[in-house]
Amino acid sequence: MIKLEGTVINTFRVDGGTNKKGEEYEARDKVQLLGSLELPNGQVKNELIDLTVEDSRIYDAFKNQLISISCGAMSVGRNVIFYVRKGAKPVLADPL
Repeated sequence: MIKLEGTVINTFRVDGGTNKKGEEYEARDKVQLLGSLELPNGQVKNELIDLTVEDSRIYDAFKNQLISISCGAMSVGRNVIFYVRKGAKPVLADPL
């Protein structure tokens, strides 16, 4: 389990449709978190992360606030994809 922390920037819904391979996909709720990542040289990089969530309306109350959410991660090539664990709910995080 990974606790991902970030500021809720936006929530939105992506409509379902058909991809290039002809496979259909369902509509999904998304939330955008702005987080910071400390680099090896001591500088900080801000990164925007899109997460698929069960219900984006839950996150509307947290807009512009720092939250913590239980996530998992998987590697796809050179990229890391984060996903919200099933049933996980956001909580306000303590500012550092």
